[in-house]
Amino acid sequence: MRMTPARALVLSFAVAAGCAAVEYPAPPIPPPAQAPAYYAPPLEQTYRLQVGDTLAIRSYFDSQLNQEVVVRPDGRISVLLIGELEVAGLAPEAVAERIREPYKRLVGNTDLTVALVKSAGMSVYVSGEIRTPSLLQMDGNLTLLQALARAGGVLASANPASVLLVRGEDDGRLTVSKVDLERILRGESPDVFLRRRDVVYVPKSEIAQAGQFVDQYINAIVPRFVQLQFGWFNSRVTNKNPVVEIAP
Repeated sequence: MRMTPARALVLSFAVAAGCAAVEYPAPPIPPPAQAPAYYAPPLEQTYRLQVGDTLAIRSYFDSQLNQEVVVRPDGRISVLLIGELEVAGLAPEAVAERIREPYKRLVGNTDLTVALVKSAGMSVYVSGEIRTPSLLQMDGNLTLLQALARAGGVLASANPASVLLVRGEDDGRLTVSKVDLERILRGESPDVFLRRRDVVYVPKSEIAQAGQFVDQYINAIVPRFVQLQFGWFNSRVTNKNPVVEIAP
Protein backbone atom coordinates (compact mmCIF):
# COMPACT_ATOMS: atom_id res chain seq x y z
CA MET A 1 0.00 0.00 0.00
CA ARG A 2 1.36 3.40 -0.97
CA MET A 3 2.37 5.54 2.03
CA THR A 4 0.52 8.84 1.62
CA PRO A 5 1.41 11.89 3.75
CA ALA A 6 -1.81 11.51 5.72
CA ARG A 7 -1.08 7.84 6.44
CA ALA A 8 2.43 8.78 7.51
CA LEU A 9 1.02 11.32 9.94
CA VAL A 10 -1.41 8.73 11.34
CA LEU A 11 1.43 6.21 11.65
CA SER A 12 3.48 8.72 13.59
CA PHE A 13 0.57 9.04 16.06
CA ALA A 14 0.41 5.27 16.44
CA VAL A 15 4.14 4.86 16.95
CA ALA A 16 4.21 7.62 19.55
CA ALA A 17 1.21 6.17 21.36
CA GLY A 18 2.88 2.77 21.61
CA CYS A 19 6.14 4.15 22.97
CA ALA A 20 5.92 7.79 23.99
CA ALA A 21 9.58 8.01 25.00
CA VAL A 22 10.84 7.03 21.54
CA GLU A 23 11.64 9.81 19.09
CA TYR A 24 10.04 9.45 15.67
CA PRO A 25 10.67 11.41 12.48
CA ALA A 26 8.27 14.07 11.36
CA PRO A 27 5.98 12.93 8.54
CA PRO A 28 6.45 14.44 5.09
CA ILE A 29 4.67 17.71 4.45
CA PRO A 30 1.52 16.94 2.45
CA PRO A 31 0.55 19.01 -0.61
CA PRO A 32 -2.32 21.50 -0.34
CA ALA A 33 -5.74 19.86 -0.53
CA GLN A 34 -8.41 21.03 -2.93
CA ALA A 35 -10.99 22.39 -0.53
CA PRO A 36 -14.22 24.30 -1.22
CA ALA A 37 -16.19 26.99 0.62
CA TYR A 38 -15.16 27.52 4.27
CA TYR A 39 -11.99 25.46 3.80
CA ALA A 40 -10.70 27.41 0.80
CA PRO A 41 -7.69 29.75 1.21
CA PRO A 42 -9.17 32.81 2.96
CA LEU A 43 -8.50 36.30 1.66
CA GLU A 44 -7.92 39.19 4.04
CA GLN A 45 -10.27 42.07 3.37
CA THR A 46 -7.99 44.44 5.30
CA TYR A 47 -4.26 44.10 5.88
CA ARG A 48 -3.39 44.37 9.59
CA LEU A 49 0.04 45.63 10.56
CA GLN A 50 2.48 43.43 12.42
CA VAL A 51 5.91 43.78 13.99
CA GLY A 52 8.59 44.43 11.37
CA ASP A 53 6.31 46.04 8.78
CA THR A 54 7.61 49.24 7.16
CA LEU A 55 5.24 52.17 6.62
CA ALA A 56 5.64 55.24 4.41
CA ILE A 57 3.99 58.41 5.74
CA ARG A 58 3.62 60.99 2.97
CA SER A 59 2.35 64.58 2.74
CA TYR A 60 1.48 66.13 -0.61
CA PHE A 61 2.31 69.68 0.42
CA ASP A 62 5.00 69.38 3.10
CA SER A 63 7.86 67.03 2.25
CA GLN A 64 9.42 67.60 5.68
CA LEU A 65 6.69 65.38 7.10
CA ASN A 66 7.59 62.49 4.78
CA GLN A 67 9.05 59.55 6.67
CA GLU A 68 9.39 55.79 6.73
CA VAL A 69 8.90 53.95 10.01
CA VAL A 70 9.19 50.33 11.11
CA VAL A 71 6.78 48.69 13.54
CA ARG A 72 8.98 47.86 16.54
CA PRO A 73 8.79 44.69 18.69
CA ASP A 74 6.53 46.59 21.12
CA GLY A 75 4.01 47.18 18.31
CA ARG A 76 4.72 50.92 18.15
CA ILE A 77 6.16 53.42 15.67
CA SER A 78 7.84 56.79 16.22
CA VAL A 79 6.27 59.61 14.19
CA LEU A 80 7.81 63.05 13.62
CA LEU A 81 6.36 65.74 15.93
CA ILE A 82 3.87 63.28 17.42
CA GLY A 83 5.95 60.62 19.14
CA GLU A 84 4.90 57.07 19.92
CA LEU A 85 1.86 55.37 18.39
CA GLU A 86 0.70 51.79 18.90
CA VAL A 87 -0.15 50.41 15.46
CA ALA A 88 0.23 46.60 15.51
CA GLY A 89 -3.08 45.08 14.48
CA LEU A 90 -4.34 48.26 12.78
CA ALA A 91 -4.93 48.83 9.07
CA PRO A 92 -2.68 51.45 7.40
CA GLU A 93 -5.68 53.77 6.88
CA ALA A 94 -6.48 53.57 10.61
CA VAL A 95 -2.92 54.68 11.34
CA ALA A 96 -3.37 57.60 8.93
CA GLU A 97 -6.50 58.68 10.82
CA ARG A 98 -4.58 58.66 14.11
CA ILE A 99 -1.84 60.81 12.61
CA ARG A 100 -3.99 63.38 10.80
CA GLU A 101 -5.63 64.93 13.85
CA PRO A 102 -2.36 65.68 15.74
CA TYR A 103 -0.78 67.07 12.55
CA LYS A 104 -3.84 69.24 11.98
CA ARG A 105 -3.34 70.78 15.44
CA LEU A 106 0.43 71.12 15.06
CA VAL A 107 0.93 72.25 11.46
CA GLY A 108 -2.57 72.57 10.00
CA ASN A 109 -1.86 69.67 7.64
CA THR A 110 -4.25 66.75 7.10
CA ASP A 111 -3.26 65.65 3.58
CA LEU A 112 -1.38 62.60 4.87
CA THR A 113 -1.33 59.07 3.54
CA VAL A 114 0.08 55.93 5.14
CA ALA A 115 1.10 53.00 2.94
CA LEU A 116 2.70 49.64 3.59
CA VAL A 117 5.99 49.57 1.68
CA LYS A 118 7.46 46.36 3.09
CA SER A 119 5.78 43.47 4.87
CA ALA A 120 7.58 41.56 7.60
CA GLY A 121 6.19 38.36 6.11
CA MET A 122 3.29 36.01 6.66
CA SER A 123 3.39 33.65 9.60
CA VAL A 124 1.26 31.38 11.78
CA TYR A 125 1.92 30.01 15.25
CA VAL A 126 1.55 26.32 16.19
CA SER A 127 1.65 25.22 19.84
CA GLY A 128 0.42 22.67 22.35
CA GLU A 129 1.07 18.93 22.20
CA ILE A 130 3.39 18.99 19.19
CA ARG A 131 7.06 18.18 18.77
CA THR A 132 8.28 21.76 18.26
CA PRO A 133 6.02 24.76 18.99
CA SER A 134 6.91 27.14 16.19
CA LEU A 135 6.27 30.46 14.50
CA LEU A 136 6.06 29.28 10.89
CA GLN A 137 6.60 31.45 7.84
CA MET A 138 4.02 31.00 5.09
CA ASP A 139 5.29 30.62 1.54
CA GLY A 140 2.04 30.58 -0.37
CA ASN A 141 -0.88 28.50 0.86
CA LEU A 142 -0.41 26.53 4.09
CA THR A 143 -2.83 23.93 5.45
CA LEU A 144 -3.36 22.62 8.96
CA LEU A 145 -1.69 19.28 8.16
CA GLN A 146 1.26 21.04 6.57
CA ALA A 147 1.74 23.28 9.60
CA LEU A 148 1.63 20.36 12.04
CA ALA A 149 4.08 18.40 9.92
CA ARG A 150 6.49 21.35 9.77
CA ALA A 151 6.27 21.60 13.57
CA GLY A 152 7.47 18.00 13.88
CA GLY A 153 4.17 16.19 14.26
CA VAL A 154 1.71 15.61 17.09
CA LEU A 155 2.71 14.00 20.40
CA ALA A 156 1.11 10.88 21.86
CA SER A 157 -0.34 13.01 24.66
CA ALA A 158 -2.42 15.07 22.21
CA ASN A 159 -6.14 14.94 21.54
CA PRO A 160 -6.28 15.40 17.75
CA ALA A 161 -10.08 15.59 17.80
CA SER A 162 -10.04 18.97 19.60
CA VAL A 163 -7.48 21.05 17.72
CA LEU A 164 -8.21 24.77 18.13
CA LEU A 165 -7.80 27.35 15.37
CA VAL A 166 -7.67 30.92 16.73
CA ARG A 167 -8.02 33.60 14.08
CA GLY A 168 -7.77 37.39 14.28
CA GLU A 169 -10.60 38.81 12.18
CA ASP A 170 -10.55 42.05 10.18
CA ASP A 171 -12.76 43.82 12.75
CA GLY A 172 -10.39 43.04 15.65
CA ARG A 173 -12.27 40.06 17.09
CA LEU A 174 -10.73 36.69 17.80
CA THR A 175 -12.72 33.72 16.53
CA VAL A 176 -12.12 30.16 17.68
CA SER A 177 -12.87 27.04 15.65
CA LYS A 178 -12.50 23.45 16.85
CA VAL A 179 -11.10 21.14 14.18
CA ASP A 180 -11.23 17.33 14.28
CA LEU A 181 -7.84 16.33 12.91
CA GLU A 182 -8.80 12.64 12.96
CA ARG A 183 -11.62 13.28 10.48
CA ILE A 184 -9.20 15.07 8.16
CA LEU A 185 -6.74 12.17 8.35
CA ARG A 186 -9.51 9.67 7.61
CA GLY A 187 -10.55 11.69 4.59
CA GLU A 188 -13.96 12.53 6.08
CA SER A 189 -13.25 16.28 6.18
CA PRO A 190 -11.06 18.44 3.91
CA ASP A 191 -7.84 19.93 5.20
CA VAL A 192 -8.12 23.53 6.44
CA PHE A 193 -6.15 26.36 4.84
CA LEU A 194 -4.52 28.71 7.35
CA ARG A 195 -4.35 32.48 7.16
CA ARG A 196 -1.66 34.94 8.23
CA ARG A 197 -1.70 35.42 12.04
CA ASP A 198 -3.61 32.17 12.69
CA VAL A 199 -2.78 30.22 15.84
CA VAL A 200 -3.14 26.43 15.95
CA TYR A 201 -3.29 24.85 19.40
CA VAL A 202 -3.25 21.07 19.95
CA PRO A 203 -4.61 20.25 23.44
CA LYS A 204 -4.07 17.26 25.70
CA SER A 205 -7.73 16.58 26.34
CA GLU A 206 -11.19 17.18 24.92
CA ILE A 207 -12.25 20.85 24.99
CA ALA A 208 -16.00 21.30 25.17
CA GLN A 209 -16.19 25.10 25.30
CA ALA A 210 -13.46 26.24 22.92
CA GLY A 211 -14.19 29.96 23.18
CA GLN A 212 -14.28 29.92 26.97
CA PHE A 213 -11.06 27.90 27.07
CA VAL A 214 -9.17 30.37 24.86
CA ASP A 215 -10.61 33.34 26.76
CA GLN A 216 -9.31 31.89 30.04
CA TYR A 217 -5.95 30.55 28.87
CA ILE A 218 -5.02 32.88 26.00
CA ASN A 219 -1.62 33.75 27.52
CA ALA A 220 -0.73 30.08 27.98
CA ILE A 221 -1.76 29.18 24.44
CA VAL A 222 -0.20 32.16 22.68
CA PRO A 223 3.06 33.66 24.03
CA ARG A 224 3.14 37.40 24.58
CA PHE A 225 5.60 38.02 21.74
CA VAL A 226 3.28 36.24 19.29
CA GLN A 227 0.23 38.18 20.50
CA LEU A 228 2.18 41.39 20.03
CA GLN A 229 3.49 40.47 16.59
CA PHE A 230 -0.01 39.49 15.47
CA GLY A 231 -1.46 42.75 16.79
CA TRP A 232 -3.60 41.23 19.56
CA PHE A 233 -2.55 43.92 22.08
CA ASN A 234 -4.41 46.74 20.38
CA SER A 235 -7.18 48.55 22.17
CA ARG A 236 -9.91 46.50 20.50
CA VAL A 237 -8.50 43.11 21.52
CA THR A 238 -6.38 42.83 24.66
CA ASN A 239 -4.71 39.90 26.38
CA LYS A 240 -6.81 40.53 29.49
CA ASN A 241 -10.21 40.43 27.85
CA PRO A 242 -10.13 39.06 24.30
CA VAL A 243 -13.37 38.93 22.36
CA VAL A 244 -13.83 35.24 21.65
CA GLU A 245 -16.47 33.58 19.53
CA ILE A 246 -17.01 30.15 18.06
CA ALA A 247 -16.67 30.34 14.28
CA PRO A 248 -18.88 28.22 12.01
